[in-house]
Amino acid sequence: MENANRYNSNKSIVVLPFVNMSADPDNEYFSDGITEEIINALTNVRGLKVIARTSSFAFKNRNEDVRSIGKKLEVGTILEGSVRKVKKRVRITAQLINTKDGGHIWSKNFDREIDDIFALQDEISLLIADQIRENYGHFDIQNHLVEAPTQKIEAYNLYLKGRYHQLKWNIDSFNLAISYYNEATKIDPSYAIPYFGLVQCYSYLFMWQAITKIEAIKQTTIYLNKLKLTRTNLPEYHLALSNCAILLHWNLKLAHAELNKTLSINPSNIDALEALSGLYIVIGSFNEGVAIIDKALEINPLSANHSFMKGNIFFYANEYKNAIEWMDIAIQLNPNLHLAHQVKMACLLLLKKDKEFNVCFDQNKQFSFAHNFWRLKNLIQGNGEKSWQKEDYKSEFLPWELYYATQSGKLDHAFALLKTGLENQIGQYFCFRHDPFLTPLREDKRFQQIKLEHPELDIKPIKSKILRGKSLIKMETDEIKTALNALVCFMDDEEGYLNPQLSLKSLSDKINVHPNKLSWLLNEHVGKNFNEYINTFRLEAFKHKALDKTYTHLTLLGLAYECGFNSKTVFNAFFKNNTGKTPSEWVRENKK
Repeated sequence: MENANRYNSNKSIVVLPFVNMSADPDNEYFSDGITEEIINALTNVRGLKVIARTSSFAFKNRNEDVRSIGKKLEVGTILEGSVRKVKKRVRITAQLINTKDGGHIWSKNFDREIDDIFALQDEISLLIADQIRENYGHFDIQNHLVEAPTQKIEAYNLYLKGRYHQLKWNIDSFNLAISYYNEATKIDPSYAIPYFGLVQCYSYLFMWQAITKIEAIKQTTIYLNKLKLTRTNLPEYHLALSNCAILLHWNLKLAHAELNKTLSINPSNIDALEALSGLYIVIGSFNEGVAIIDKALEINPLSANHSFMKGNIFFYANEYKNAIEWMDIAIQLNPNLHLAHQVKMACLLLLKKDKEFNVCFDQNKQFSFAHNFWRLKNLIQGNGEKSWQKEDYKSEFLPWELYYATQSGKLDHAFALLKTGLENQIGQYFCFRHDPFLTPLREDKRFQQIKLEHPELDIKPIKSKILRGKSLIKMETDEIKTALNALVCFMDDEEGYLNPQLSLKSLSDKINVHPNKLSWLLNEHVGKNFNEYINTFRLEAFKHKALDKTYTHLTLLGLAYECGFNSKTVFNAFFKNNTGKTPSEWVRENKK
């Protein structure tokens, strides 16, 4: 069930949370928002692995070495920076770092009016993508990565505040986020993304039983309709539809279709990937579910929720040891993820590992689920039926009353509970077909009848087009020949490599070849990325001049700069990688 890595590990980046350098600490929402916007922009570049927000923000306020971060996330580059917001101006500093050696690849300061924030996000994202492509290999880059979602900056500012509070993940923060989102839409009713935030918040409030299902359906319907009137081409629109179809209507067919639409627009949407893998549990397509969640984990490896989902798939597939392994990972990432503790206890019970089960019970005995498992354990092991108090089991993750009735042999009562639970669309019954604690029911003909009565929980998995394919750029033979001749002319005859500021884009302008095509040509036809190609010419020029008495008045570093290199670190590293020697060693040997 392992998933092959779909990316060149070097063509990858994590955008660390930008530091809030504003005098007002309350401007944290703005620096966090800018970070997330740049992450979202870079995910538009197909072929570039961009670590998701959850894993990126795991390093917030942590002074960890970039090489260590690179290993944990399996990325080649890190973007870090700061944001200073003062009245109507914003200053952003950003630097791109190589995780292999900690070397700086690129850095720049940006000073703009706040009204230009979307253009600035686009400019930064494009520059970053260009730098990664020049250093690590080909992928196509669009002309723009950020589209202005609103012309009202105050509406955008309110949205960022709402998003900031929503991601605190508690009921009070959801309600505060709702107020900010509503204010944003009052200023600009055509601003789409706050409506998505409103649908999410009301869905979560229902999940956490802060509002009724009737209220949740009412509110989400209002904002789904408004989202539909503004932007139906947003992946968030289809994701919002799928979430409501799952949580509020149990319409798996609609949810499945909308999730695939989401991923066709944005293959890296981790929420859609996680939801899709969860749907595959319902229908028992466990291999497909693991493959999908692996794609989410590849770009969001520090997500406790993703790890829990993978373990949950193994639980329903009866692979309990694998399930425990992933629940332990989820618990390590988030010790307060009670769902992971519950599934781990379930696996230990089913594996009859009493010693480990007892340890888990002691660790969680302050929670009701631990005592429910203890009662269930007594029933399964034939230690006599233990009485339990009638409680509101709707607030629990697992259908305890159904478990007790099933394991104590009261099948009539169990089927009555199951039927009622499904008719009322109670969440604990969603995966009833493959729940290992309901095995005695599956041997009864009434179980098959109940399955037939709920076709809304039937879908057929389809192959989602969520793999990032290779570039579609192709050049005809004559076009390749013309471009290569132009390259030779510019590099050999005009010695264009001597310009230390030469970039892929400026070179493409010189030879009149689109940057995407030029990048493809160098990587796929010449066999070198842009920097390797250019620095090879600079290296040969250095070797020639280093042995020429005309240049004895220059130091070796001065000669390197004379040949187009603009960084001592880059020059020394490139020279050593290509010759196996330092510049001074090579010169001494060849002057003999």
